[in-house]
Amino acid sequence: MSREPAPLNLNTLLLIPALLLAAVACWAVATRQLPLAAAATLTLLLVPIIFRLVTRTWYRGLVLRGLGLFILGFHVPMFILGFFARANIGCAPGKCLALVILGALLGPIVGLLFTVVYWLVGRPPV
Repeated sequence: MSREPAPLNLNTLLLIPALLLAAVACWAVATRQLPLAAAATLTLLLVPIIFRLVTRTWYRGLVLRGLGLFILGFHVPMFILGFFARANIGCAPGKCLALVILGALLGPIVGLLFTVVYWLVGRPPV
């Protein structure tokens, strides 16, 4: 008895490019290529919005939950790199401001990635 392969899920197909766009944006921020970072971040924002508008219905609370996840994800790199700067891991005392600035620049990208992943795989509440 052979099993038929499961059909490809569009969410999974879009999740991989979203992760790649986030990686490109983070790399561009780390190497100070801000126009490339802005372009990758804007694309990361537009792809799931257009996909969701075309293929799925928007339910009540989706945007608000996505905004909440953006705020949560925005703080993750700032907390992590701020901890590294405070603990002096990998940098001389007093010279860790670059880590804090990097965390602030990576914050919007990671926050947007949290929102995009939620919009792609999130299910309506029951």
